[in-house]
Amino acid sequence: MKTCISLNMLRELSASGKTVCLPENSVLSPSAKDFAREKGLIIYIEGKNDPVVGVSTGTGAPQAAEQTAAQTVTQTAAQTAKQTDPAGTINADLLKEIIKKVILDQKKPICENPKAMKIEGDKVVMEPFSEAPAGQKIGMTDVITEREGNLGAGFMTFDHSELPWTLSYDEVDYVVEGEFTIKTGGRLYTMKPGDVFHIPKGTSVVFGSPSFCKVFYVVYPANWLSQNK
Repeated sequence: MKTCISLNMLRELSASGKTVCLPENSVLSPSAKDFAREKGLIIYIEGKNDPVVGVSTGTGAPQAAEQTAAQTVTQTAAQTAKQTDPAGTINADLLKEIIKKVILDQKKPICENPKAMKIEGDKVVMEPFSEAPAGQKIGMTDVITEREGNLGAGFMTFDHSELPWTLSYDEVDYVVEGEFTIKTGGRLYTMKPGDVFHIPKGTSVVFGSPSFCKVFYVVYPANWLSQNK
């Protein structure tokens, strides 16, 4: 299974240097990829010599000294455990501290510095949705990501196509043009321009259109795609 690396995850991983080595089967989210290019990062995938983002310095992928954050955390926990108990056993107090840190990290806002911004809808360029089933003409472009806010937003289009999807985030859809359909809970909802549809986290749906439609969506949290990996 692929692991989606969000913007916040990449920001943390790159805090100590410009070169980052990600675990095998990692995939950068669109906003994380933009961040990497903007900051001039060099991103490697474990087991590959050429970077997936940036230009190689000629030394190949980073070795043990430049490990992933996950490896570093694991080693730190192990070292701390050995200091606490020569046998390397993590005691109850240490385990509580680790759990507390994980919970506090989860409570951090998705976006550290949200900002007010205007999006000119007529200038948004639709991109093919990478997760679309074969043969389906589906476009999707995020216009607000975790780089700009805790809520995400964007546009999606369906051209005689359908997309089965299970949401691990909350979503509200507003139909801009065309006929938009959503199948869920054994029902078919057909919507026209101006209609709004709310989809709670955990819902399985089939998005689509028997003709063509353009839909504006708002999602929470903003790193919605990485929530679905």
